[in-house]
Amino acid sequence: MTDLSNKVAIVTGATSGIGRTCCEVLALAGAKIIATGRNEARGEKTVKAIKDSGGEAIFFKQDVCSENDWQSCINLTKENFNRLDILVNNAGAFFIKSLEDTTVEEFNLLVSTNVESTFLGMKYCMPVMDEKGGGAIVNVSSLMGVVGLPDASAYCSTKGAICGMTRSAALEASMNGRNIRINTMVPGVIWTEMLIGSYGEDESVKEFLTEETPLKRLGNTNDIANAILYLVSEESSFVTGTELIVDGGRGAD
Repeated sequence: MTDLSNKVAIVTGATSGIGRTCCEVLALAGAKIIATGRNEARGEKTVKAIKDSGGEAIFFKQDVCSENDWQSCINLTKENFNRLDILVNNAGAFFIKSLEDTTVEEFNLLVSTNVESTFLGMKYCMPVMDEKGGGAIVNVSSLMGVVGLPDASAYCSTKGAICGMTRSAALEASMNGRNIRINTMVPGVIWTEMLIGSYGEDESVKEFLTEETPLKRLGNTNDIANAILYLVSEESSFVTGTELIVDGGRGAD
């Protein structure tokens, strides 16, 4: 079993969906968790689930678009654990809307939430990882950052930007003897609160998406969390600057 004992991980967007499950999976492997998000009540549920399973976690209420919040999160991490080994940049926003109907304000919201937050996370976490000899970062993109989808130009552009930024950052993070690995997690269709917010609990939509997936099922949050566990573990010690696609085969079509 993957051992993350004595490792410390920040996971953004940890109040639900992939983020919450990722916190739980990393904690079961032994990592100490800083779970961040905007909803304090839901964040505390994440922390409680981890503690109930014997893990260690704290919640930090964070706006991932705020430099001040990132600095405060780093300070909290160092005060409580004196190190940082893992960052999962998972927080993000999503909507379905045609390009013509998308306002500049809506576009900028996705850029800020999806791209700028990923940049800030790496910017402020990498120096702390360097202090203890290295670490691993996973930036969560989407299959829509690799392939197109109608009525999702804004979202596709931001998720594609994450892939490009990760490749560049991974090269920087390996220069001059640095030992920080950075990879992109590329989920396919994962039935989470984010998708339900856009499509509702429509069984016909679920059936359509299932039929369009070669493995004939939708992904779940454990599928992604377990892949992230691999990317932050020693099992992937020679993996950096790449995209790991977990999509049931949709992108192969």
